[in-house]
Amino acid sequence: MKSKVLKRIPLERLMDLKIDYAFKQLFGNEKNKEITVVFLNAILQKTGRDRIIDISFDNTEASGEDPDDKRSRLDLLVTTDAAEVINVEIQFTNRYNMIKRSMYYWAGTYRRSFKKRMAYKELHPVIAINILNFDIFDGTDRFHTTYHLYEDEEKFQLTNDMEFHFIEMPKLITDWKADKLDPWNDALARWLLMLGIVDRKNDKVYADIYKELEHSC
Repeated sequence: MKSKVLKRIPLERLMDLKIDYAFKQLFGNEKNKEITVVFLNAILQKTGRDRIIDISFDNTEASGEDPDDKRSRLDLLVTTDAAEVINVEIQFTNRYNMIKRSMYYWAGTYRRSFKKRMAYKELHPVIAINILNFDIFDGTDRFHTTYHLYEDEEKFQLTNDMEFHFIEMPKLITDWKADKLDPWNDALARWLLMLGIVDRKNDKVYADIYKELEHSC
């Protein structure tokens, strides 16, 4: 990540990049398209998809299923040069059932690409990325888990049109403290640690992460 963001901004003035406004300014901005492509490629490398070359930004409006969620919007919605649609949502608190919520928005995004007289084979793959500032899965210590549809016994994949990523930031910080991360050689670790430097929800600022990334960026 050849970014000079950290070198330009003193630690005490850094925003929490997980806040909607800050995240959208960094990743949802046309002038930062190259940064967004690199960030998404770092996440998707785990599932072996072809590297993204270019993206177009889509309207992030999304209708909510909850009365308190009427103005809900996805934090980032893009279509790649391979016609894959990627939606990214960041959540600070475990207020919603995040698994069902992610499936709900996935379904709406998948259905939205279907136009009149289209064949079903023309529906675009949709990839849902959820960045969570809380833990959600008790059965694993891994901070980045991915999900697809597989046959129960022989485990072959039903379709590549459905893909879910869940990133649990507290587990990332736990790995960092346990010296299990190598941001010098792991692009995804670098990006996520940058998002994790400031944690306004828990009133924490990680000066050690800032110092490490200052050298590796």
